Amino acid sequence: MVHENTFQSPTRSAMSIVTLNMNYQKASASTKVRVGWKKPPEDFLMLNVDASYNPDRGMGSTGAVIRDHTGSFVIAGARFFENILDAPMAETLALREGIILAQQIGCSKLLIQSDCSEVVETMKQGGFSATASAAIYEECVQLWQEFTSISIEHCNREFNKVAHEIARVAIQSKLSCKL
Repeated sequence: MVHENTFQSPTRSAMSIVTLNMNYQKASASTKVRVGWKKPPEDFLMLNVDASYNPDRGMGSTGAVIRDHTGSFVIAGARFFENILDAPMAETLALREGIILAQQIGCSKLLIQSDCSEVVETMKQGGFSATASAAIYEECVQLWQEFTSISIEHCNREFNKVAHEIARVAIQSKLSCKL
């Protein structure tokens, strides 16, 4: 009013505040992420996967760690890839490599955790993707069929540190060899 600008009526401002509050509540309710690493049920194994990506070189690596129902280490793996298009493709490759690792040790019941919500949501919706990773998702869906029970969920990055560190070390060791 001091500068003679127009302003909203108090009623319209109150309605805007209520709408913003409702939108915030809806958004926060739909994006809740379970806090903490949880142990899988007794006859399941837990697979955590992550990727590391270097956009300057188009290279990346994957990391996977499998634990049993007590939280004890079972096996881990890493793989380096010279040609990766983008970070989401690296994350999809991490999922594939983790599933293959679980199959190699004879796992039939698997819970998967990834800190990449795109991978988690794509797999929860049947693996269909119109991205450059479509063929990798299709392979993951085929591998998925081999398990008696399998599911995937999103986890916070801080609870995926071991898989992340495995992937990070794998790419750093390859990049240092190439210099």
